Amino acid sequence: MEIELLVYYFLFLILGAGLSAFLNGYLNNTFNLNKMYDPVVERSSHKDKATRSGGLALFLTFCICYGIGKALGVMSMNLYALIAFCFVALIGVGDDLFTIKYREKFFVQVFAGVVLLQSRVYINNFHGIFGIYEIPYWASAVITLYVFVVIVNSLNLIDGIDGLAALLCIKFFVVVGAILAVSSKEMELVVPSIIGALIGFLIYNMNPHKKVFLGDTGSLLLGSVMAFYVFYILDDRSSIITDSNISRPLLAVLLLIYPLADTLRAFIIRAYKKQSPFVADRVHLHHRLIDRGYSYQNTINIISLLVFLTSIITLIINQLIYY
Repeated sequence: MEIELLVYYFLFLILGAGLSAFLNGYLNNTFNLNKMYDPVVERSSHKDKATRSGGLALFLTFCICYGIGKALGVMSMNLYALIAFCFVALIGVGDDLFTIKYREKFFVQVFAGVVLLQSRVYINNFHGIFGIYEIPYWASAVITLYVFVVIVNSLNLIDGIDGLAALLCIKFFVVVGAILAVSSKEMELVVPSIIGALIGFLIYNMNPHKKVFLGDTGSLLLGSVMAFYVFYILDDRSSIITDSNISRPLLAVLLLIYPLADTLRAFIIRAYKKQSPFVADRVHLHHRLIDRGYSYQNTINIISLLVFLTSIITLIINQLIYY
């Protein structure tokens, strides 16, 4: 059975990558023919023509892979979670094609979070943080909604240079895939589909002649899926193989350390300047590094190294203190 699952894992990885590469190329050509380019503004990191078609290609790839996996009976995910993902992706499509005010996007995100709560996968335990363990449902609902909105928007905010958000997402899903391998066999196959879709996206995202961006569709969709898996980890009814080595809240924070830390840093800087926390500017770490003369690749390397070192040092300290 394990060998069969491994075969399916690689099949959906290849299927996701192939579909994503095809759809990214097709949608990029379609957007270009209709002159639907991503506008170049002061805070943009690109100067040439690019399209926000990557997120739509990612969403379609996910839908097709899930449909095939469901038909074969090897892939499954809670229906309410899928509906929530679709709501978030659709508001992203609307924002990529038109201009949608943040209040409308925020309302849809909260609504999607409410739908996600119906999946019965949510933060119902603090696992000892502040001496708190199990919490009542009303507190679970409020905290889960808040964390959902934070995660979804934090990923959207770090999507500022080529490859950064996609590579951080791949890292996230590789770790989550390893955790799910021993806890949720059917849900695990969603992971290679998304990783493959991100690989297909990176082929065009890194291409200077046919460049595509995730746009809000991609970043919001990925953020919502990541939030669901974080809730699965923090839900005390799920079985997690890492329980004997690391606390669940610490694991969740380490999985999202850069998006959360960079978003918090940006919000603090904007608050200090008495600006709206949602204003578009260049205070994010990746913007600061680029403005100091680092190339896109070196910027990604520096951020990846910081994330790696932070995670390793935190894990070492955690082992020394608690084990």
